[in-house]
Amino acid sequence: MSASFSRRAALRGLGALGLGAALPATAASMPTPVRRDHHTLTAHTFSVGDANVTVIRDTGFQLPLGAIGVNVDSSRVLATLREYGLPTDNVPVDVNQLVIDHGDVRTLIDTGTGQGHLVSTMGALGMDPGSVDRVVVSHHHGDHIGGLSMDGTPTFPNASVHIGATELAFLDGYTGENEQVTAALTKLAPVRDRLQTYRSGDTLMPGLTAMAAFGHTPGHMAFQLASGDGKLMIVSDAVAHPVVFFRHPTWLFGFDMDGATTVNTRRRLLSQAAREGTTLFASHMPFPGTGRVSVDGAGFRYTPFPMG
Repeated sequence: MSASFSRRAALRGLGALGLGAALPATAASMPTPVRRDHHTLTAHTFSVGDANVTVIRDTGFQLPLGAIGVNVDSSRVLATLREYGLPTDNVPVDVNQLVIDHGDVRTLIDTGTGQGHLVSTMGALGMDPGSVDRVVVSHHHGDHIGGLSMDGTPTFPNASVHIGATELAFLDGYTGENEQVTAALTKLAPVRDRLQTYRSGDTLMPGLTAMAAFGHTPGHMAFQLASGDGKLMIVSDAVAHPVVFFRHPTWLFGFDMDGATTVNTRRRLLSQAAREGTTLFASHMPFPGTGRVSVDGAGFRYTPFPMG
């Protein structure tokens, strides 16, 4: 199967996932990916210095195999997956969000799909949506912004909402027809009165600094949480598979809007995480999405942390 065919396969079902902002509107009418939602263990809490961090699994999906390595022949992707004993018929993807409690400030990074378990899990943990002080949006794809508002009502009624200035400029300046852009603007509309923009280097809460991570979307952002001697690098969707994009950082995800910029961003973030020994969190790693990065030849290796 050719790389171009793999890319076509990767475009299927983008409307359901909310990942197709840069792609033709016809992609949204293609068959949808399968929801993979066993909903067994959905929350995990750990400390970063004085900050308490809770990972919440909103939902999961199975993407077509063609969603990964879209710029190389699929035989190379299959060989890599087989080497690690991973599924070759689909790509399991978790959708994880972070709640950070530091001092008296509660910050939510990304809001899930709006159709998953984020809010109900928060409730089970005693985290009322009204207790969230700040919502930080990494980028506009629907699995990150979909839970920001529902039916015209803000989900987190007392929270200020923060989105990257470059990402918002892209959305507000878009003049084409694109269902995902329209959906993102719809989600943002009820919170415009509390919407604030941020740039790389800005402090979003005590210890949380924004980092430019453009490529996946025009204004895609990552974050660094530092408290005491603890550090956590939050790379959002700069890396979307626990093996493929670490071992082969030049391979692309089907939803990366600017491939060359994505690769540069990925190399920069992973090199920094490996060099500094920083814990890494990526939104679509297998729950709870945290691990360590090391250099491995021309690429990298991701070693997930066990829960406990």
